[in-house]
Amino acid sequence: MKRVGIPKNFSAELCSNCLKLTCRAPLPTLLASRPPGPDAPGLKEAADSLHEFLSIRTTASDIDSLSISIVTPAGPIFERGYGILRANESDPEKQGSVTRDSIYRIASITKMFTVLETLILRERGVLNWDDPVTKFLPNFTHPSYGWSDYLSGNDFAPANSPITLRQLASHLSGLGRDYPPADVGEPWPRPLGSLAVEDQVKVFAEPDFEEFFNAVAKYPLVAPQYTFPIYSNTGFDLLGLANLKAAESATGKKRTYRQLMKDDVFDPLGLNGTFHQIPNSRLAAQVAVPAANSDMADLVIHGVVEAAGGQYSSLADLTTVMQSFLSPEKIGVISPYVIREWLRPLHAWTDGFYEVGAPWEITKVGGEARLYSKGGNLQGYHSQFSVNPQWSYGVIVLLSGNYTNTAGLAAEAISRFQPVFESLLLTQVLHTYGGVWIGDGSMAVVTIQDQALYLDALVVRDQDVLSILQRKPPGESKGMALWSTGRPHEFRLAIGRSELNDNPDAGCEPYWISLDYPMARGAPLDLILWDGSELVYPSAGVRLRRLAA
Repeated sequence: MKRVGIPKNFSAELCSNCLKLTCRAPLPTLLASRPPGPDAPGLKEAADSLHEFLSIRTTASDIDSLSISIVTPAGPIFERGYGILRANESDPEKQGSVTRDSIYRIASITKMFTVLETLILRERGVLNWDDPVTKFLPNFTHPSYGWSDYLSGNDFAPANSPITLRQLASHLSGLGRDYPPADVGEPWPRPLGSLAVEDQVKVFAEPDFEEFFNAVAKYPLVAPQYTFPIYSNTGFDLLGLANLKAAESATGKKRTYRQLMKDDVFDPLGLNGTFHQIPNSRLAAQVAVPAANSDMADLVIHGVVEAAGGQYSSLADLTTVMQSFLSPEKIGVISPYVIREWLRPLHAWTDGFYEVGAPWEITKVGGEARLYSKGGNLQGYHSQFSVNPQWSYGVIVLLSGNYTNTAGLAAEAISRFQPVFESLLLTQVLHTYGGVWIGDGSMAVVTIQDQALYLDALVVRDQDVLSILQRKPPGESKGMALWSTGRPHEFRLAIGRSELNDNPDAGCEPYWISLDYPMARGAPLDLILWDGSELVYPSAGVRLRRLAA
């Protein structure tokens, strides 16, 4: 057999004959099915480093308590509690310790649960993403005019363009942040602090449905729908009400919003410390209480505003939720298909870094893979829930105190653990696919280059397949990236287009527009599979076994 294209000093760890892509081909998410344990190489060092940092950081007066976890599909690989549970108590014997079952207000992480309920109802056929709000709330109206006309006193009919459930879930409805809006009063301008705690408490404790809907009908949208996201508690207030009405219409069963969430989400996932109102004294004793604003610990947030920020939860429960997102086929209330749809950006900001989903606040990890997060802030309580689907882990941060940057604390965790997960994934990928594969008078060489999997050479019965696909003379081909399809052990060759491959401004375009080549033997020419211990190139009908090192 003629071994065309094997580098003289071949190393399975580095492709020396590959066309380096400006667009990195996605790796298979092997860590989802083979999650590492806490003793995996590098994880203990990352955990020790994070613990050392947090042990010092949590001694500052702005953090009363902190509960944090790094979660894989198999469960936590790092889980710690810091500080005191009831910081409003001066008696040390009453202060208590933080555990994974300590309960915190999660504020706007509630919005994530609200969208989850919408997706559950959609899967039951009760509603659709693009249903207008008026389908479930017939009296809902919003104006067509802008602020110039409103302030001039011009009278216009309500808008004809609908506000939909998808828009509410992704902050793309144009609705303002909180309705009715707070008024700072006169005189203005004057020095102004943040919204007073007592004003916010009044909004939460005494919602007025009629006043809420009148304000939505009266005040102009910040921008027309789908222009850009405007963070809107109001939008999630409406989404929660629409969920409740849709479920009621489908079942004929009258329930409170809290009961709906308990029936559809909390109970099916086995969440024991997640609720909208503290149900009993046993759970009340587990609630973290900040030193300042301690009255927020048991404030009842109900009515129109509870879907935007009313929930409590614990590290234990949010760990279960995280696992249901990372491994929905094992424990979940929605399918893997819906998870893939949900973990998707719906708006990209012009900074090239930040994106918005439903209701995700999306940033890039390592400049490429997306981190899907939802944060929450309420006086005395601050939280972060971040999912990293490419590397199959997540970070949960629950905090009581005055420190608000829980996203920064999550970033501290990610900066330590992300390189380890990247290394673990590459090790698994190389162990599973890398090496020289031979058989049937054919051979293939699979390597790693720039954190991507490459087919460095593929020779079938003395035919240099890569040269043929690249339209080059035999032996002059370059290795091609193997593009994971998301199915286990299935890849497509990133052949690209010769006129665009070397253009750095083309990015991923040459590759995604050229995936799925013509067929031979009923299989695409760019399809590479692994079947058990064999590499399969089905369009040539060859099966190759790895050459022992």
